[in-house]
Amino acid sequence: IFVTLLSVNYRMNTRGLVLAYLAKKTCATLEEIAESVKISKGNAKTVLSRLARERYITRRWIRVAGQRKRLYCINTTVLKEMKLE
Repeated sequence: IFVTLLSVNYRMNTRGLVLAYLAKKTCATLEEIAESVKISKGNAKTVLSRLARERYITRRWIRVAGQRKRLYCINTTVLKEMKLE
């Protein structure tokens, strides 16, 4: 399914897998992304920070069961580029 979601401009690497997962889910926590893409949370944080810096995704804090968690959401412009919106 990841291959179907990726356009020619997105390579099939960790970054591409994270983008594809967020394109499918729209928003997810660090734990959900790391588990789904099968990478460590540290690696996921690095990829997500780069994607946020490049404005492919946005980040915000949410409360889940009294704990603060980061929520990562794909930028709607990226969805349009991937023709998924």
